[in-house]
Amino acid sequence: MSYEYLNTRLHALRAKLLPPDAWERLLGLSELSELVNYLAETDYAPEIEASSVEYSGYALVEDALLRHGGRILGRIYRMDMGEPHLLIGLVLERFDLFNLKTILRGFHAEASQEEIAQTLYPTVLMPLSFYQELLKHEDIAGCIDYLLAVGHRDHKPLAAALPEYDSSGKLALLESALDSFYFGSSRAKLLSMGGHNAAQVRRALGSEADLLNIVYALRVVEEGVSSEERYRYILAGGENLTREFVRKLIDSGDPAVFARLLGETPYAPLLEGFEEALAANTLQERLESSLYERNCHFNVGQPFSIGLALALIWRQQVEMTNLRVITQGLAYHAARADIERNMIRLETVNNRG
Repeated sequence: MSYEYLNTRLHALRAKLLPPDAWERLLGLSELSELVNYLAETDYAPEIEASSVEYSGYALVEDALLRHGGRILGRIYRMDMGEPHLLIGLVLERFDLFNLKTILRGFHAEASQEEIAQTLYPTVLMPLSFYQELLKHEDIAGCIDYLLAVGHRDHKPLAAALPEYDSSGKLALLESALDSFYFGSSRAKLLSMGGHNAAQVRRALGSEADLLNIVYALRVVEEGVSSEERYRYILAGGENLTREFVRKLIDSGDPAVFARLLGETPYAPLLEGFEEALAANTLQERLESSLYERNCHFNVGQPFSIGLALALIWRQQVEMTNLRVITQGLAYHAARADIERNMIRLETVNNRG
């Protein structure tokens, strides 16, 4: 299948995203039943119907969102079994990475299986039964043993980090091991593939690794961490920032110096307006907004590009995230302002053009 034909089919999927005015309408709802009725008139209808057989209320919507996300992402993944299939698969591994980290966090916090399951993302590359089996284990070590038993590649970085986690109790050791393995190995694969479309995916994932490293480095500066361990959590796989440069950011020791260094990189425009009061939380919000804005419009007008597939994957993530936030807000009768604060609200994301 050609990229041109693939993108024709993807345009049909993109047309089924919730319309731009949906969010204002959904924010005006007061009951979960109203949300269910609204979604039943959209592309979520099959999942709402299927989930309503077993669930009601919050659980119904959550199950329907997972089913719908899995259906849409699965269709994108299986539309072409050539190069697009390989490239899309690398991007979709982000969801499996998120789910593994969610499960590890749950076990670390001694959360229940039900609590952990409620925060998982749709699964495409791994069957739902894989995560159900992971959740049956008693602890993190049991999860890692299961990964080895089924031949899952993430067993390797987790097994390497487990002894230090056992002795220190620092969950960040496991999370950074997973992140670094994913971004680093993905970059190596994409560089070996070569070509324009592999380069697009490499830049998208590499920029995400850069942004994670930037926020981490600034937090280290803010907290005044001086031990050698501060370098342990630098992620591999960055696009524009080398490991050595991230070390320089960490060693800057002052937000103003940090800003000057970052101002020499392609991320300098993101510093505009608050160089004198640089704070990790504010910078993280701006970096995440920039990431979503760019990736949700990743060369969508180029017919021979992987860009539309990338954009649709990120838009699907934005839509699911926002629907989850609204669902939780309605379930707990949260104030509208609190719900909006936790949503990804980018006008350009909601624009289908």
